[in-house]
Amino acid sequence: MKKIRYFILAILLLFSILGCSKQQSSETDMTSADMVAVIEKSQSKIPTLKQITVEDADFATWLSDYYCVQTEKVENGTICYADGVEASEIAVLLMVDEKDCKVAEERLNEYIQSRASVFEGYAPQQAAMAKKGIVVANGRYIALMICPQPQTAREVFLDCFGKTAENIESGSSTDGGHNKKDKTGIGKKSTLVSDSETEEMSEDVREDDFYNEEAVLQAWESGDDSSLSDRNRSILDAAKNIIESEIDNNMSDYEKELAIHDFITNWSRFDYSVFGRSSAEGFEDGSDTPYGVLIEQSAMCHGYSATFQLFMDMLNIECMTVFGVPDGNGMEHSWNMVKLDGEWYCVDCAWDDPIGGSPEHTYFNVTSDYLRSGSIHRWDEASVPEATGIAYAYGK
Repeated sequence: MKKIRYFILAILLLFSILGCSKQQSSETDMTSADMVAVIEKSQSKIPTLKQITVEDADFATWLSDYYCVQTEKVENGTICYADGVEASEIAVLLMVDEKDCKVAEERLNEYIQSRASVFEGYAPQQAAMAKKGIVVANGRYIALMICPQPQTAREVFLDCFGKTAENIESGSSTDGGHNKKDKTGIGKKSTLVSDSETEEMSEDVREDDFYNEEAVLQAWESGDDSSLSDRNRSILDAAKNIIESEIDNNMSDYEKELAIHDFITNWSRFDYSVFGRSSAEGFEDGSDTPYGVLIEQSAMCHGYSATFQLFMDMLNIECMTVFGVPDGNGMEHSWNMVKLDGEWYCVDCAWDDPIGGSPEHTYFNVTSDYLRSGSIHRWDEASVPEATGIAYAYGK
């Protein structure tokens, strides 16, 4: 009986030794930049990534503001991310202590979910890729990988341990070809205001030169724009030109509304800086006002809704702006509601101006139930009327 017991113990000990021998190594001579380079190389159809390291001022910002990881807990690291409407991001961090990896892993997983929410509705393919992003920890190293083939990235990351920098194939330099920037402009230059006027207005925005809808409407109604700032006058002038070219007095309120919706979605493009995170980046000047739509031809959702609201007010069509929080991710979204023949309708110009697509009417004159059925539009329902109108839905 004792012999059997010893035999079993010996077998268990053997399995334990074999198991230990197959444990993943947590040591490597590769730098975080080396690891990011080989992970990036393993991916197909990944866009050009920008690189930041501990030497860059933005590195600490990313750790504290975006990853919510304490900077003093990170010894080294490399973060590479895509510009524009691209969720791709690869980061490798070397923590001061292995025990710090658990908290960092939780924070990075939360970051992945927040990034997915940013793209939800605007760029569904990027949102889907972000949702599949993974975080992998090994020893003191932790990697965040939002990329086309996350499982391949995971294998490549773990493969880096036990290797040296010399194992990297030639051509994979430590910067991996990063720091290349392709900012292709979309849309044509605005001709509603001359180039010289735009340059003058874009130099410095005075404190009293912010968008003032009430002042613009008063000037529109009175015909006297002498009290307007340069910026607000440019908005009024552009709006006048559009009403003159797009609106006919014989049009019904619905036809006027549709003409303004189609002008906005054809004329402007969505402001890509909404998807950026670098502290050196930010919303384009006036992106959340009609100045962004009418003059710069680039705006975020607030710019679209503010522009639509301005035109409806100028045309005496009852309208309101609704502010909500998409999917509870902390990013405030806004859209409009219009009243036609006593019934309310919802209009979201920003979402009808899809990124990489043609203007649509998916969110033109829809019901509150229609918005509610999606995963993004969320609002204080007690503060606004219920949109139930269907008579002026697009196509009817």
